[in-house]
Amino acid sequence: MRYAPGQTIGHYEIVESLGQGAYAEAYKARDTTDGRIVMLKLPNPQMFADPAIYQRFEREAAIAQRLDDAGVQRSLELHPDNGDPYMVLEYIEGEDLRRRMNEFVGPIPIDVVVDWGHQLAHALAYLHSKGVVHRDLKPENLLVTGDGVVKIVDFGTALLEGARRLTWRGLAENAGTPDYMSPEQIQGGRGDARSDVYSWGVIMYELLAGRVPFEGDNWLAVMAGHLQRTPDRIRASRRDVPAALEAVVLHAMRRAPENRYPTAQAIVDDLDRLDTLDPGAYDLSPEKPVGGMTVMQGPAQVWRLVALVSLGFFAVLVLTVVIALVLR
Repeated sequence: MRYAPGQTIGHYEIVESLGQGAYAEAYKARDTTDGRIVMLKLPNPQMFADPAIYQRFEREAAIAQRLDDAGVQRSLELHPDNGDPYMVLEYIEGEDLRRRMNEFVGPIPIDVVVDWGHQLAHALAYLHSKGVVHRDLKPENLLVTGDGVVKIVDFGTALLEGARRLTWRGLAENAGTPDYMSPEQIQGGRGDARSDVYSWGVIMYELLAGRVPFEGDNWLAVMAGHLQRTPDRIRASRRDVPAALEAVVLHAMRRAPENRYPTAQAIVDDLDRLDTLDPGAYDLSPEKPVGGMTVMQGPAQVWRLVALVSLGFFAVLVLTVVIALVLR
C-alpha cells in the first residue's frame, strides 16, 4: 500500500488501509474540510503499464457516478488528473456478508435470508434500470450495515450497457468468482442482467443451505459444476425452507439464461408474494449440460486439462508469430 495513516491525498487524510486488490487499493480517510469519513479508491500503479487500466478506472468511475440508491455504494467525487487519480466513495460502516453469515450458529433464519435477498434483488433491479451489470456478485462484495441494510460495492468489473470491450493483461472481460459465476461467463461471455440474477440465486442458495451449490477440490471442478450439474434441492437438507422460496432460488439459477428470471424486478415481485406463490409454477427439472468442461474427479484430470489449454495457447501464439512474419 502506498499511503500510511496520517498521510494526505488532496484534502483527505488517510485513517487506515482497507485492502488491495488486483487493480486497485482502498483507504478509509477523513475529509479535512468537514470531518466526514469517506473511502478512497486508487488504481494500482503497477497496472498503468497497460493503458486500458485507466480506461477501466474511468468506466468504474462513470458507473459509480450515475448510481444513487440506498442499496448501492455511492460515489462522492472523482479526481482524475491531480497526481494519482482516485475516487471518493461513501464509507459504509458495517461488515461484508461473508462475515455476517459466519456469525450465525446453525442455519440463518429464513426471515433474515428473505430480507437480505429482497434488498439485494431490489438493488440489482435499480442497477439494471441504469444499464449497469455488476458481474461479480458474492458475499465479499456485499456489505451489511449495523441496522441491516445490504449494499452492493466494488464495481471494478461492472459492465455499462453499450460500452465497448476493454482488454488488459490483469483482468479478462468475463471476470468473476467461480463459486458465483454464471455459466455464460464461465464460457467466456460478457454477461448481462440475467448473469447477476444467476449470482443472486447462488448467494441465496448458500444462505439457505449453508454451502454453495457446486463444490470441488479446485476452481475447474467448481466451474464445471455450473456447466454440467444440477444443484441439489435445498429442502433435501433443510426442511424449514418454504417450497416457494426454494423454487424462486432455483429458478434464478437455471443454466440457460432464457430459462431464468428475465429481470431482478421479477425476483422482487415473487418474493413479495411468497405466501401465495405456487412452487410448481416453474420448471426445475435437470437441464442439459453445456460447454466442453467435465467435472474434475482428481488431480490427474486437472493437469490433463491444464496441459491441453497450454498446448492450445502455444499453438495460437505460434500461429500469430507466423502470420506476423508473413505480413512483414
